[in-house]
Amino acid sequence: MIFDYLKEKCNCLFKDDFLLTDSFFKSRNELLATRGTYALEMFFPYNNRLGWSITEVEFDHSLVIWHIATDLCYHGDLDDVQGDANKLDPKCKINKCLSNYMLYLLVFCPSMLSKGNSEIRYVHTLSEAKRFLKPRFSKERDRIQASTGRRLLLEDARVTQPSLESVKDKLSVLQDGCKLAIELQNVESSEHNYNKWEIISQVWMEMLSYAAHDCGWREHGQQLRKGGELLTHVCLLMAHFGLSKQYVNLFLL
Repeated sequence: MIFDYLKEKCNCLFKDDFLLTDSFFKSRNELLATRGTYALEMFFPYNNRLGWSITEVEFDHSLVIWHIATDLCYHGDLDDVQGDANKLDPKCKINKCLSNYMLYLLVFCPSMLSKGNSEIRYVHTLSEAKRFLKPRFSKERDRIQASTGRRLLLEDARVTQPSLESVKDKLSVLQDGCKLAIELQNVESSEHNYNKWEIISQVWMEMLSYAAHDCGWREHGQQLRKGGELLTHVCLLMAHFGLSKQYVNLFLL
């Protein structure tokens, strides 16, 4: 899926009558800088109802919001098929893995992502989720059912109960993630009738390629001592396709 996505972007960018023109450099820079905007504008060209989750926040903020929304949508679909993951849309499972990987980078390899309050934001969001869910389950229960926790979070987000707002702070994005999940679910039932996983897939692809290109080669190299990262493979694949500023500079020389 990653290979096909990058190849398609390469084919759109590199055209004989377009190569090395001012329009080419502008389009290339915009393509490398995007982190979900193009995907959403493709689905919502006139009314980008989900744009707030990307354009109005920092990258690490946006990443956590989309991780929460992806996780909630995944468990929602899993409930619909009675827990049989084999019946899920293939994009559903792939993007759940990709979402988990991007959060892993944010928590365990923050130097590979754009500078921000990533660790603090993650900790505050996790703490808020625990504060919200813990009082709603008996102490005798060792494990919170994913379906039950999801339902409670979404119900609370729909009515904006003070219980969730009272523990919300500026660094926590739990409420924003729940809001996005609700909007993605509404997209499938609206007049647009889009597949939410098509939207989620395109956004994660943009986020992944943005993170791969934005990460410096020094940070990529340091991870090789630990076995390397998927993000580095994506960055090398982008360079192979010419989706990097270094490629054009060498070409001009």
